[in-house]
Amino acid sequence: MWMDLYRFTHDSLGMHFWEVPALIMGVVTLVELIVHSRKQKKREEKFEEEREEKLETLRQTAGGDTTASV
Repeated sequence: MWMDLYRFTHDSLGMHFWEVPALIMGVVTLVELIVHSRKQKKREEKFEEEREEKLETLRQTAGGDTTASV
């Protein structure tokens, strides 16, 4: 069985037996990188929106307090 797989990969595909798992892992790693970067971008956008909202409320609160004390 293993010898048949070896012959198939080596003769038919023109690559060594160990290159098939390495190729599969390379593709899996690339997919993980793409998915992670897209999710990270969404998290960063959400964080920026929340940060802007909090800063705006702090500005309104601070602005209202300063006018009352002056």
